[in-house]
Amino acid sequence: MERKSSFFVLIGVVAFLSLALALLAGYIFFVQGGRAEGPNSSVKVVVTPKDKDLLKMKLFDEKTPFNLKSADSKKISVIVVNVELSYFAKVKGISDTTAKIESNKSKLQEIVGTYFQSLTLEEVMKSDAKEKARADLTKMMNEQLLANENINSDIIYTVVFDQWFYQ
Repeated sequence: MERKSSFFVLIGVVAFLSLALALLAGYIFFVQGGRAEGPNSSVKVVVTPKDKDLLKMKLFDEKTPFNLKSADSKKISVIVVNVELSYFAKVKGISDTTAKIESNKSKLQEIVGTYFQSLTLEEVMKSDAKEKARADLTKMMNEQLLANENINSDIIYTVVFDQWFYQ
């Protein structure tokens, strides 16, 4: 008799665990899986483009100095950069990317100037400062260029610093 009761207890435990597993799988599938991106998602996929798909443009005609933010009013810190934009030749929804960048060139120059004026010399001296500046400027420039567009892809692929000198 004791054998039968332990058998029923074991069957009950297995049934309970199976039910718990089924509920957990249903929760993950229906609740967590319900957040799948639909056709209106704003996910941007950027793959490494071929060289023929990219165009380059100097943002400034020559090396340009920018004042850096300083806590000490007696000390002036400066960074000298030369910025080159690497951008997609064709973007779905935009007829001429070069014309789009040219028409917004002064605003893009302002974005670069404002960005560096908000950094301190200590921030610029960090080893990852150039990569952070590249990522931040690329994001801000794409936001500016796409502000009046309804597309999900970037125009600017990356920002290249030909020169990066600070003092």
